[in-house]
Amino acid sequence: MKKILLPLLLCLLLPCAAFAGSSSASGVPSLNLAGLTDLLAKNKGKVIMLNFFATWCPPCQVEIPELVQVNKKYAGKDVLIISLSVDEDAKVVTPFIKKMGMDYPVYMADRDIARAFQVTSIPHNVFYAKDGQRVISEPGIADAEMMEMVFNKLLEQK
Repeated sequence: MKKILLPLLLCLLLPCAAFAGSSSASGVPSLNLAGLTDLLAKNKGKVIMLNFFATWCPPCQVEIPELVQVNKKYAGKDVLIISLSVDEDAKVVTPFIKKMGMDYPVYMADRDIARAFQVTSIPHNVFYAKDGQRVISEPGIADAEMMEMVFNKLLEQK
């Protein structure tokens, strides 16, 4: 019985683990909802911003340099910016990341993530407090001033 059960469990669990953080052919890791939930849990204690974007989205192209600037400003503080691409083709994301200078984590978001966060337009930004509670989830461009205001307020909380 044990000889059958162990291989069966491995066959069931390995694809789930691989899918949660697998790398696409482009080298940009893909993320499903379970993987994102795990990533958020591992970073509890930090202020987290999730940024949903696409390479073809003009407002996203305006917002991303602001994200890069704010990420540099908050380096070494308990702030984590994560961008989640909703592009259909992962191959276009790697050159975009390099072109835009995105020096923070970027993932290919599975459709289940976009559904769970009710993303109907992009950019869409989600902020988490240090205690892991989602405090803001809304569409539209977040400029540097707004991001800094939210980060500072959330960093003040215990």
